[in-house]
Amino acid sequence: MSNVQVKISAASLLIDKIDKIVEEGYFQNRTEALNEAIRLLIKKYQLAKIKTRIETIREDTEKYPELSGIVESMHSEEDK
Repeated sequence: MSNVQVKISAASLLIDKIDKIVEEGYFQNRTEALNEAIRLLIKKYQLAKIKTRIETIREDTEKYPELSGIVESMHSEEDK
């Protein structure tokens, strides 16, 4: 994967917090910390899209009976 240099403007408070995290040894430098932040941001939005798709599917299936109810009725019919 090739790297692309991007110039950003950020609140000094955010940069100070990133620098503190780097100083504490969680990352080797700002670039590494910001790359991780971007990965987390992307993951957050990908998960939100998946959640939306699951909710849409769930809404579409609510009109159908639950599987447990079907199985119970099948057993009831067999007992007759």
